[in-house]
Amino acid sequence: MFKIGSLIEYLKRETALNALEKTIKHAQKVQECVKELEKGFVMLLKEKDLEKTHDIFHNVDLLEGEADDLRRGLQRDISKGELDPNVRQNLSHLIKRIDDVANCCNGVARRIATVPIKFWDQCSEETIGLIIDIMKITVDCAGFLDKIVIDLVEERKEVKEIASQINQHEHKVDLLNIKLRKSLQETKYDVNFFTIFTVGNIFDILEAISDSIEGVADYIMVLLTGVEGI
Repeated sequence: MFKIGSLIEYLKRETALNALEKTIKHAQKVQECVKELEKGFVMLLKEKDLEKTHDIFHNVDLLEGEADDLRRGLQRDISKGELDPNVRQNLSHLIKRIDDVANCCNGVARRIATVPIKFWDQCSEETIGLIIDIMKITVDCAGFLDKIVIDLVEERKEVKEIASQINQHEHKVDLLNIKLRKSLQETKYDVNFFTIFTVGNIFDILEAISDSIEGVADYIMVLLTGVEGI
């Protein structure tokens, strides 16, 4: 584990600030993935426009690809120059954790395309409401991604509060997910077992989006442990 002082000194360098500014852009692109995924769920479950739903979920795939491009560029930037190996490693881990959020979004979007519409038609109003609520809170949670990275780059005065907000939102998603599982089991579905398995997998990955965001916050808190004011 590298010393926090080396990170703070690294943040003061122009090359590091440039890389971290790109990390902010990466986080913002990942946020777009989460927001687009929510739009897709609303279109599927509320508007029931399958053509538009397909287009929106395809956009999630495109946004995740753009996030991947940003990640690769950042990793190339970090690999250049004479940097402390521990600093390079920890920044790479931070970028990877942010990218995991986009990967989860795309995992959900791709799997939904395989679920027959009759499954969603058979869902109860309670189930639909819980899914929409989970997505709304997940979007709110993702809204803190760029904020926590920006504060890491700047004065590092709000990191603890932002991380706390992320943790609270992640916990709300966990509680709603439990209610969702109960609601699903209280409904009789006329679909095959593989559809049920796929939907269960979708909701696992959906929950993992907020888990991954919390992972970013927790990692930043570990990096800043011992810094005055944290």
